[in-house]
Amino acid sequence: LPGETREEMLKEAGMISALPLNRVKFHQLQIFRGTTMEKEYNENPGDFEIFTLDDYIDFIISFIERLSPAIQIERFTGEAPPRFLAKESWGRERTDAIVRRIEKRLEELDTWQGRMYYL
Repeated sequence: LPGETREEMLKEAGMISALPLNRVKFHQLQIFRGTTMEKEYNENPGDFEIFTLDDYIDFIISFIERLSPAIQIERFTGEAPPRFLAKESWGRERTDAIVRRIEKRLEELDTWQGRMYYL
């Protein structure tokens, strides 16, 4: 959300883990045309953390390392037709390709969901 830092977002993994949840869905920030958020972004772009795809993958990995392994992840990203977006962020990369990239990066780093959950 606007004004939220990466560190603040990562702390939310613990808060989410403490809730009585079975599943969670992640979604990157997308700014849609004609919305209040687009106006806010145009006025104060520095208040928004718009991740590149590589940065988002690194963030998601850091987040899920802190997330309870008991919580099932149903989705990592959302897709919207480019014509609705005020700022296209990742081109036309599909969700399944992004999931494969996340899985590959997890393997490269030898890490997993919940690795830092109890620390």
